[in-house]
Amino acid sequence: MKIDFTRQDGLKANLTIVLEYSDYGPVLEKNTKDYSKKLNMKGFRAGKTPKSVLQKMYGKGILEETISKMLNEKLFGYLDEQKIGYFGSPLITEGSAVNDFDPKSNHDYTFNFELGLKPEFTLNYKMDTPLDIMVPSVDTAAVDESIIRYRRIFGEEVDITDGAVEANDRVGVNLQRIEADGNVGDHVKDSIVDLERITGDAKTTLLGQKIGATQDVDLEQFLGYNRPVIIKDTLGLEGDPSPDQPLKYKVTITSIKRPQVAALTGEQISKFVGREMANENEFREMLLKRETDSSVARIDDMKKMVIRKQLQDANAVEVPEEFLLNWLNHQRDQQVESGSRQAKHFIRDTKWSLLLTRIQEDKQLEVTEKDIQKQVTNWVVQNVNYNQVDIRKYLDKLYQNEYFMSSMKENAMEEVVFKALIPEYQYTEKTGTAEEFEKAFHDLHHELFDHGDHDHDHHHDHDHDHDHDHAHEHSHEHHEHSHR
Repeated sequence: MKIDFTRQDGLKANLTIVLEYSDYGPVLEKNTKDYSKKLNMKGFRAGKTPKSVLQKMYGKGILEETISKMLNEKLFGYLDEQKIGYFGSPLITEGSAVNDFDPKSNHDYTFNFELGLKPEFTLNYKMDTPLDIMVPSVDTAAVDESIIRYRRIFGEEVDITDGAVEANDRVGVNLQRIEADGNVGDHVKDSIVDLERITGDAKTTLLGQKIGATQDVDLEQFLGYNRPVIIKDTLGLEGDPSPDQPLKYKVTITSIKRPQVAALTGEQISKFVGREMANENEFREMLLKRETDSSVARIDDMKKMVIRKQLQDANAVEVPEEFLLNWLNHQRDQQVESGSRQAKHFIRDTKWSLLLTRIQEDKQLEVTEKDIQKQVTNWVVQNVNYNQVDIRKYLDKLYQNEYFMSSMKENAMEEVVFKALIPEYQYTEKTGTAEEFEKAFHDLHHELFDHGDHDHDHHHDHDHDHDHDHAHEHSHEHHEHSHR
């Protein structure tokens, strides 16, 4: 066997492997005998098929399988032995001569590969200066607004018999159609107008009115609903009585029900939140803690992005972009064009994957099966409707998908790396409002991931917003080549 490894530059190399008959001949002989023992051909006893017949019918396939397996072993064995860091998998050199697998010939087989090499660089964490981050203040006003909203949801309605309609009331009305001659029809339809949810004119025209007050309206404008919804749900009619005419109706207020404005009792809250609550103050503390916990998670996400930017700026590595895109397009039916947004994202994520791997090695961090399972669970929770799939079968399918699991392993590695790095950096914190924090979060996310396109969700966890066509670390069980 002959192996020739030639570096073209710091990021590319050519590798030639020549498998001679002295290498593959004995293995081919053994494989042929093993195949003969398994074969049961008509006219011959089991395991007694003549070699000439076997070679004529199956020789080419056995030879190709033998060469392919040996080539993979020699190729990746050499790369591991020489500790050559490379991206993706070696690619057969374009324009290489096609190998004719002839079982009657004992000639040598030559294979030429292109490799994309990983750059050599000194890892720089740049921890000498604190990182500037914004932290959101706890929005107590938003919690107070939530308490008022929960009073309306959890509380008991109060019948208003002597007062006027106010905002957020639920107003009982009866509806009578105004005929073409201006007279009011005999049929009366009862309905409820919820001023907290209504979008039409009723939101203002009912304010200040008392029980018994009337007004003539166009129901579409009054309620703000689509006409078919009004016809079917509000009026309970099978069809539109006058498709080309306004829905003119006389509206009479029959009742006013006001949501509770007094403090909620512990019993009211406990009934709806599923845990014992003494009173509204305890409920408010729970909401404040939830708000604070949410802020902590968002601040951690902000720190991850700031650290990522710091690491990328401090380690501006170059990668073999042309090779990587060529390698990527060998894995896909839909091709990625050089210079496209998708190509930029792929190169960006490849560089980040390289950095993550170097940091993991440098700090000797372990990514466990539990870490990977956590990422799979997070993905399933975000993307799968449990009511529509057999979750056990779905999970089995996911775990068998090498591409998906490769992405989950990458996410797990990223999480492990950040968990180690976040406490090691120092931070200069600036407090801002929730809106200011979200804008800062959005701007940094946009700078890191979007290349000028505003197509991301501001509240999306950035750890899962990557394209997962990463050039992952190789593992032998994933190497499959079509040899020419």
